[in-house]
Amino acid sequence: MYVKHLQEYLSKFTDGLKGNAVSNAKIYIMSQKGYLEEIRRIEVHESTDPKDISIRVVLKPQREEKIILPPGYIKDY
Repeated sequence: MYVKHLQEYLSKFTDGLKGNAVSNAKIYIMSQKGYLEEIRRIEVHESTDPKDISIRVVLKPQREEKIILPPGYIKDY
Protein backbone atom coordinates (compact mmCIF):
# COMPACT_ATOMS: atom_id res chain seq x y z
CA MET A 1 0.00 0.00 0.00
CA TYR A 2 1.18 3.51 -0.76
CA VAL A 3 0.48 6.67 1.24
CA LYS A 4 -1.59 7.99 -1.69
CA HIS A 5 -3.88 4.94 -1.40
CA LEU A 6 -4.41 5.63 2.30
CA GLN A 7 -5.14 9.29 1.53
CA GLU A 8 -7.67 8.33 -1.18
CA TYR A 9 -9.38 5.84 1.12
CA LEU A 10 -9.66 8.25 4.05
CA SER A 11 -10.87 11.08 1.80
CA LYS A 12 -14.01 9.03 1.13
CA PHE A 13 -14.93 9.48 4.80
CA THR A 14 -13.73 13.03 5.35
CA ASP A 15 -14.80 14.64 2.06
CA GLY A 16 -12.03 17.20 2.58
CA LEU A 17 -13.67 18.44 5.78
CA LYS A 18 -11.89 18.81 9.09
CA GLY A 19 -13.36 17.88 12.45
CA ASN A 20 -15.45 14.84 11.62
CA ALA A 21 -15.26 11.49 13.47
CA VAL A 22 -12.72 9.88 11.12
CA SER A 23 -10.40 12.90 11.35
CA ASN A 24 -10.28 12.49 15.12
CA ALA A 25 -10.03 8.67 15.14
CA LYS A 26 -6.99 6.94 16.65
CA ILE A 27 -4.84 4.74 14.42
CA TYR A 28 -3.84 1.28 15.63
CA ILE A 29 -1.61 -1.51 14.30
CA MET A 30 -2.77 -5.12 14.61
CA SER A 31 -0.14 -7.43 16.07
CA GLN A 32 0.27 -11.07 15.09
CA LYS A 33 -1.20 -12.08 18.47
CA GLY A 34 -4.50 -10.37 17.63
CA TYR A 35 -4.04 -7.23 19.72
CA LEU A 36 -4.37 -3.64 18.59
CA GLU A 37 -1.44 -1.42 19.51
CA GLU A 38 -1.27 2.38 19.39
CA ILE A 39 1.28 4.02 17.12
CA ARG A 40 4.23 5.39 19.11
CA ARG A 41 6.09 7.04 16.25
CA ILE A 42 5.99 7.51 12.46
CA GLU A 43 9.30 7.58 10.60
CA VAL A 44 10.16 8.33 6.98
CA HIS A 45 13.16 6.39 5.64
CA GLU A 46 15.12 7.31 2.53
CA SER A 47 17.61 5.08 0.78
CA THR A 48 21.27 6.03 1.22
CA ASP A 49 22.08 4.69 -2.24
CA PRO A 50 22.10 7.61 -4.73
CA LYS A 51 20.76 5.30 -7.46
CA ASP A 52 17.80 4.24 -5.31
CA ILE A 53 15.15 6.96 -4.84
CA SER A 54 12.81 4.84 -2.70
CA ILE A 55 11.18 6.24 0.42
CA ARG A 56 9.14 4.34 2.99
CA VAL A 57 6.90 5.33 5.88
CA VAL A 58 7.32 3.17 9.01
CA LEU A 59 4.69 3.04 11.78
CA LYS A 60 6.22 1.96 15.10
CA PRO A 61 3.84 0.50 17.71
CA GLN A 62 3.70 1.32 21.41
CA ARG A 63 3.97 -2.42 22.29
CA GLU A 64 1.13 -2.21 24.76
CA GLU A 65 -1.56 -4.76 23.97
CA LYS A 66 -4.58 -2.46 24.17
CA ILE A 67 -7.51 -4.30 22.62
CA ILE A 68 -8.04 -7.98 21.95
CA LEU A 69 -9.70 -8.58 18.59
CA PRO A 70 -12.37 -11.26 18.21
CA PRO A 71 -11.13 -14.27 16.20
CA GLY A 72 -13.20 -13.31 13.13
CA TYR A 73 -11.29 -10.02 12.77
CA ILE A 74 -7.79 -11.51 12.90
CA LYS A 75 -7.98 -13.05 9.42
CA ASP A 76 -5.64 -11.21 7.04
CA TYR A 77 -7.33 -10.02 3.86
